[in-house]
Amino acid sequence: MDKVVYISSRTVMGKVVVACVFGCLFGCGSKNQAADDTTSADAIKTPATVEQAAKVLDLSKFPLMDGAKPLETPQVANLFYLATGDVKTAFEFNRKALLAQGWKELPNSSVTDQSASGMFSRSGFVVFVSVTPHGDGSLHVRLQNQGNVKPGKLPVPPNAKPVYVGDSTAMYATDAAVAATADACRNLFVAQGWLPYGTAGDSAMFKQNANLVTATVSSAPAQGGKTMIQYSNQLISADIPAPQDVDDLRYGDEPPELTFAAANQDAIVDFYRKTLAAAGWKSTMDHMVDVDNKPTMIFRNPAKDMITLSMPYVYGDKLGVSVRFQSAAEIAERDRKRKEAAPKLRAAAEAEAAKEAKEAAELAERNKVPKVAVTLPADAKDVKQTNDSIKFTVGKGKAKAAVESFRKQFRDAGWKEDVASLERMAGTLLFSKGDGQRVNITYSDTGFMPTEVSLSAMRAELEAAK
Repeated sequence: MDKVVYISSRTVMGKVVVACVFGCLFGCGSKNQAADDTTSADAIKTPATVEQAAKVLDLSKFPLMDGAKPLETPQVANLFYLATGDVKTAFEFNRKALLAQGWKELPNSSVTDQSASGMFSRSGFVVFVSVTPHGDGSLHVRLQNQGNVKPGKLPVPPNAKPVYVGDSTAMYATDAAVAATADACRNLFVAQGWLPYGTAGDSAMFKQNANLVTATVSSAPAQGGKTMIQYSNQLISADIPAPQDVDDLRYGDEPPELTFAAANQDAIVDFYRKTLAAAGWKSTMDHMVDVDNKPTMIFRNPAKDMITLSMPYVYGDKLGVSVRFQSAAEIAERDRKRKEAAPKLRAAAEAEAAKEAKEAAELAERNKVPKVAVTLPADAKDVKQTNDSIKFTVGKGKAKAAVESFRKQFRDAGWKEDVASLERMAGTLLFSKGDGQRVNITYSDTGFMPTEVSLSAMRAELEAAK
């Protein structure tokens, strides 16, 4: 099974759109001469860590437009929210906010009534901003930090010629075969300290600190069968280590989460305990515990960030593994919202409990049955009684007389006599009343079997008295 990494469909599509836009603007062989500030005094000379990138720009703290609603939890590297208004106003809001923080707008921004996009640089980093109508009068606003690694400065095999090199992507052509070129690219990245981070089709991912490069090597029939190389880079919001020899490796930045399939739970737990410990993380437990029926282990660092290792599902004959990062700020905000919502939730729970209690009382009242007093013969013996039945015996030849006395009692109490069949040896009486109340009286007086009288009630409770 291939090791695959996915950042986000929206992110990938954003890069494709940017690449296409720049390709159309400049054409083959051109180069975007954007300001390159990687040599400035405050520029980070190596692929930045999350902490280094956050000092330059933390998009989880970036100002939002009035009335904006985040569509994903804001992260260091990504911000995606829903806004109202027009495209140009929304783009200008974010443009001014970036310029106020010392960012420089790169050439070739595109702003129309239908959509807007632009790129901004500072200290070697590039941020992509886009605004697009959502279709219901609202706007999708996205800001994405593309890291501090220029695609045009990434290693390429010998004899690869540049086709287009810009701030967002770099493209090269070579006569070498696709497979050989892909191997050459991989070897060059590994030699420069980049860690393989999965593959997806013709694309291979390489990570160094918080920069993630996508290297795509494919055949280009339109270019005479040449092999095309395309590089793009982006910043990720959490530097989550990935074990080797796992399947279906995927990373998503909204929220930061790494997923993959592995065969051995103990080996994965051991990897993360050792790897995270070396980076200052400590497990809050000494073994996996079930949380919502998922084996789970929690790690915390001195900054109070949290990594949750869990195995929520089975992936074929292997275990599905999730490694989720949450920042201290995100956890604090979650806890704040829970605390803020607690009184309302408690009031709602109490109101629901009161409602259920009222409904239960009303149901009990509706189901409450009347008590019907029944005077038994003075000589009744072996009386057996439940709420809805009475049974007893009398002397031989006395059963019919006992039932006749019941007949008078029920008639005098306003019951309707529906059935009456009284013979010397056996008989039945059936009475009814409003709300579905029923009383059935039977007797047996054969002269050689015990004489028995039985009363049974429906939607009524019988009370025997002598």
